[in-house]
Amino acid sequence: MTFLLPLVFCTDPSVPSSLNNYPVLEIFFPILFPIGLALLTLLLFRLLGSTAENYFSPALEMISSEVQIPPALGGVTLLALGNGAPDISAVVNAIKSNAQEGIPLSLGELTGGGMFVQSVVVGRIVMLGSCDDGGITCGKELVRDISMYAIAAGYVFWMIERGSIHYRHVVAMLLLYFGYVSLVVVSELRRYKNEDQVMADKANEVESILMSPSIDEEDQAVELAPSKQIHKSQLPDPPGSKHSSRVLRVIKRQQERQYQRRQERGKSLSGTNMAQDQLPTKQTQPWSLELLSEALYELGEHFYQTIHVDIISNKLLSKFEWHCMLMEIPFTIIRKFVIPIPCEGEYNRSMIAFSIAFSPIWLLYYLSTKLEDGIDVRLMIVAIITSFAAGATVIRFCDKATGMPLKFGIVTALYGFLIAATWIDVISEHLVNILELIGVLLRIPSPVMGMTILAWGNSVGDWTTNGALAQRGLADMSMAACFAGPSFNLLVGLGFGLLTQKESLMTAEGLNVTMMPTVRTGFIFLITNCIAAIVSSLYHGGIIPKMHGYVFWTFYFAYLSMSAQHLM
Repeated sequence: MTFLLPLVFCTDPSVPSSLNNYPVLEIFFPILFPIGLALLTLLLFRLLGSTAENYFSPALEMISSEVQIPPALGGVTLLALGNGAPDISAVVNAIKSNAQEGIPLSLGELTGGGMFVQSVVVGRIVMLGSCDDGGITCGKELVRDISMYAIAAGYVFWMIERGSIHYRHVVAMLLLYFGYVSLVVVSELRRYKNEDQVMADKANEVESILMSPSIDEEDQAVELAPSKQIHKSQLPDPPGSKHSSRVLRVIKRQQERQYQRRQERGKSLSGTNMAQDQLPTKQTQPWSLELLSEALYELGEHFYQTIHVDIISNKLLSKFEWHCMLMEIPFTIIRKFVIPIPCEGEYNRSMIAFSIAFSPIWLLYYLSTKLEDGIDVRLMIVAIITSFAAGATVIRFCDKATGMPLKFGIVTALYGFLIAATWIDVISEHLVNILELIGVLLRIPSPVMGMTILAWGNSVGDWTTNGALAQRGLADMSMAACFAGPSFNLLVGLGFGLLTQKESLMTAEGLNVTMMPTVRTGFIFLITNCIAAIVSSLYHGGIIPKMHGYVFWTFYFAYLSMSAQHLM
């Protein structure tokens, strides 16, 4: 965005300006420029969130579900990565572009966003409550997540306070989160080990019901429902994610498939193979113009539903949301043409085929912006031919109703995951540039930009999804997410960002950093807030009372007040 700076700061009439060729634009530039800048910032924030939610997370959802990654492990790894991708990408790009400005901006965003989620969002969840008398329960899993966040914040605070960062410090950050993941895995393995016997007994009960000749199918459905409910309730809540509706669908699908596999094993042991006899056989269509026309018709129907029905003619959207989605339409079309999404609920055979075919065009553009030497033309030709052949194969052999075969679907989901990651990288890079420009124009320090605009923009999803979950009676789950997720952003996001300055980290002096007063205040409030939550739960017998929600809000306003005093 540096090309805009001369238009703003060069006011000397003797210096030629590009605006001189457009007198009308020169008159309205003082009005149009801030409006355009605000709209561009809003658009980038929305694109960052929608790319992660609609393209990045579905791929992680399918991989986590189909590969049967345990919910707890998926929560602190894949799902945490999916939900924290915008934050991590923004931090990495900010530090990579300019370490002296990027580190304060990133620390401001991480502490500001952490305080917003930990205070404002958590305060709302506590006030909504899940207990009969108000408040929420604080079990050992939640205490573990809160303690981990306090330890992570304390370590980063100590590292920045030293004034220099070395390579070993960054490695320790990543190892700290790896240790947390290991702790979660070990604890959940112990829980599953204790529950295996219970699950086995319940599976035997299901098998006996299935083998009983005295009940019909409707009676089976009635009897199986309570057993399935018991099975679901005994699975732990996965930490480390924002627990949006997509994450809940992952957990639910894993539980249902585990239950289904156990049921199928029971049938196979009894010699019942009726399910296999009922499987439909796939009838492939020969390649022809008729098949291509059918694919194009499917594509047209998909875009009609996506653009016209879901956006343009959608009366359920608010005026603000409708205009925002209208701005996103060109990017929605482009993303759909280059990011394949084979996931359940998102599957469209023609859309996947065309996105596979055109995806190398985006990848070649992305790589051309990252590689100084450019890309070999022969490699470009081979990539495009291969992708078009793969797209034609999808149309030829995949059924438009039943979806792709599992092994090909996982590979396609992984491919779409990588492409979505490049989109997030590009969007976050432009967003950081815009925020730096706004900071220069308004003379706002980088930490303040991070703790306010960038932090609020990246935390809107937490306020919406976690609050909605709490209203549906899932306050305990959303509460854990507010503490476990930011740990991933702080340790992994900042860690990978600092690794972009590896040459400075490897020197004897290390990477010199300055602890800004606002950042110091943020870390102190983060640690204090974590300790206060644990003390409150211990004092009230494992429950954080409803009134403590106002304490969380008070913490945030005190944090903003003290940070503002440092700027005066």
